[in-house]
Amino acid sequence: MSCDTHAMVVVHRVFTREFRLLGEIAAATPPSDAEQIRRVVRHGREMLTALHHHHHSEDELVWPRLRSASIDPALVDSMESQHGAIGAAMEAVDAALTGWESDGTAGEQVTVASSRLHAVLAEHLHDEEQIVLPLVAETLTESEWAELGERGMASLPKRRALVFLGHILEEADPIERENFIRDIPGPVRFLYRFLGAPAHARETRALRRDLTPTRTERAAS
Repeated sequence: MSCDTHAMVVVHRVFTREFRLLGEIAAATPPSDAEQIRRVVRHGREMLTALHHHHHSEDELVWPRLRSASIDPALVDSMESQHGAIGAAMEAVDAALTGWESDGTAGEQVTVASSRLHAVLAEHLHDEEQIVLPLVAETLTESEWAELGERGMASLPKRRALVFLGHILEEADPIERENFIRDIPGPVRFLYRFLGAPAHARETRALRRDLTPTRTERAAS
């Protein structure tokens, strides 16, 4: 019994990239540009919501199954503890976004909070990919693993899920892209091609417009 967990690594890139860029975008956004601030705040909150559902699904579908399989309880405890620390950092980012939305000069608070979230999140995701996912691959069935992905995409409104798919595929190599697309129903692939991909390109271009070329290029590195 084993399942291919690499798709999770591809999804993780979305969160590490977008929360790193969130702070950079906030720092580059003019305080007087209310429209851009609203756009960035909306994007930041959508990423927070997606990360919340991602971790909530793990809390319900992964950690209990690892415990039932007699995986080292200290490891599972550590993962749950890291989720708690990430949750606190997410709340700080959400509060900073609220403050920035009402005061355009408060973008630095978003930059600081996003940097802190990125740090704790990157550490957790590294541990999860290096230590936990190999155990998950040998513990969960393919159907149990598929349930995690299905719940994650279902947590977003359908049109936004199509755009989020664009975020997932943004840094995927050709093999990763092929594997990810292969498991998506035909009608969804069609909608992604004609709705999701163009919307993702349009939105990311607007979000990152004030970044220097070097920073923008880093988003796809």
